[in-house]
Amino acid sequence: MNRELLSRKIIDLSEEQLVALKYLGDDALPGVKAMVEKVRADRENLGEVTCFQIERLVRKYTPAEGAAASPPTSPTSQSFPTSPVLSTNSAALTVVAPHLVSEFEMNFWYHGISGNPPKLMYRSDLETNPFPLPQIGDRFFKIPTKTAYGVFNTPLNGVWDTTVAPRVRDLMKARSIKYSSLKTARFSTVVEENGEEAFGPVVLWIAVHPNTTNAGAVHDITPEVLRILNDAQVTGVVVEWYEGTIERLDSLPLMAVEDNTSPAFGLNHPFNTGLGIPIARASDDAQGTVTLFFKEVKTREGDPSDRVLALTNKHVASLVTTTHYDYDAADPQTILVCGERRFNVGFEEIDEAVNTGLRDAVRLAGELKDAEAKPGAKNTRVFDRKKTDLKNKHQDNAILRELFDQVDGEWRDPNNRKLAEVHWAPKISVRVGDRPYTLDIATLTVDKEKLENFTANIVDLGNQYTASQLEDRFWPLATIRQNKSIPADLQLPILRAMSRRLVINPDTEDKNGEPLYVVGKYGNTTKLTLGNYSGMDAYTCTGAQRPRTGNTSAHRDHVRADLCALPFRQTCLLSPLRMSPRHVLVLVSVVVDGDIR
Repeated sequence: MNRELLSRKIIDLSEEQLVALKYLGDDALPGVKAMVEKVRADRENLGEVTCFQIERLVRKYTPAEGAAASPPTSPTSQSFPTSPVLSTNSAALTVVAPHLVSEFEMNFWYHGISGNPPKLMYRSDLETNPFPLPQIGDRFFKIPTKTAYGVFNTPLNGVWDTTVAPRVRDLMKARSIKYSSLKTARFSTVVEENGEEAFGPVVLWIAVHPNTTNAGAVHDITPEVLRILNDAQVTGVVVEWYEGTIERLDSLPLMAVEDNTSPAFGLNHPFNTGLGIPIARASDDAQGTVTLFFKEVKTREGDPSDRVLALTNKHVASLVTTTHYDYDAADPQTILVCGERRFNVGFEEIDEAVNTGLRDAVRLAGELKDAEAKPGAKNTRVFDRKKTDLKNKHQDNAILRELFDQVDGEWRDPNNRKLAEVHWAPKISVRVGDRPYTLDIATLTVDKEKLENFTANIVDLGNQYTASQLEDRFWPLATIRQNKSIPADLQLPILRAMSRRLVINPDTEDKNGEPLYVVGKYGNTTKLTLGNYSGMDAYTCTGAQRPRTGNTSAHRDHVRADLCALPFRQTCLLSPLRMSPRHVLVLVSVVVDGDIR
């Protein structure tokens, strides 16, 4: 389903169109059908509901076995219902001025090359290469699925930079055609009969800035572009035009931490600048988190530096943990924001929030109608509150749609998730200084453009607890007696390290007057977890290895899973900086189901 249709309101579609989309009729899921009927019956309160919201619900709850027999509408599916627009509008299949291609071809010529492919403006082989069109009223229709490839070892390659590209650019400038991209491509189409790819001709693929020209103008200039190719002894090339802008894909900045009043608060955590950013090795998806960021003032050689580094673990940064690693330009170790597994979890959470938001809106609308039916209801506090709640819910759902589109359209691409290269990663060792803590540390050189929205080292506490609930856990008495507090926006700054004296002699107490430190961490898989600090080091031994010391758990698997996180107490690290990051990190890993082991 294309973006334009996804954005249409349910109340603007006919019953026939809704049946074709499986939102109504015998093929619709009963719950989806009931919801759509409620939307149509309450235009005043549910008129903002769109196809996007219903489609996400359909995709989540359509049984897997049913999906195999009747695949859902998808931009990459080879067989799906004809667009509802086409079922009643023959103009969509014909050329209507000022366009030079039909609405159907405009929308589906590039079907399959991306989740949101561009719309065709014009192509030079319109007459010789007709695009297959459905017949009016067709229930299903096979739309060709394309894949874009590069162009290599053709006559055009040899004259592209020296002749063709410069002359085409000069021509467009002379004709006031504001192009955004001039490139080449070859498109393949899957042959339905045998599943093989059939490759088309080389395409001179030109994007113009949106709303700067029209189909007639690019049609008129195309013969001159073909003449430039012919003069360069290049034949058989097709010229295609579309609207589009250029977006950089290698430096997508991390999102800002959302205010806790936003529906995106907590949901955008995997992609924002709050500490605990989930990371993974690009090579094998091994996962961890960023502990904190810091700026390099001088290099090892003493030269000034503005490089930004991130702190994490050796076992996260390196596959081999028994050897030392320094950055090697010939063999860089790339670190991503979110591995595939963590990305999928984050995306599913956003998708679930979209579905819940729709269901909440429909429920609130029903409650509002029930309240309205009562005598004098419109003058009551209950009615006013429900009206406000419904308005806010629609606004929240629109914000969730934006977050969904951003994550699905931009962050799904691993190239957009490149965060850093491993800078320094010494081998894991058992003794640090005069204490037998395990050294498991690595630093990463961060792409500074990723930190465009970074303000400070803060822990995004997420949406699991309110500030008051956290205050009651961290300081059962000191919240009021000493005026200790959690920031109202749940963004906890990390300002300093805690001395060992305070680590072993807590300055807070529980309700019974006993010494207390409650420690929290925002981990990759566990999110925000809280537990009581044990007060003394634990000694662990794994197999034939020598015993290790640390405030940790005897349950090694659990510790390993949660190493890459930043434990915090108020606004401090729970360990002196001179101690190893492994010791800092495992302080909270001893918490299993809320108990200290």
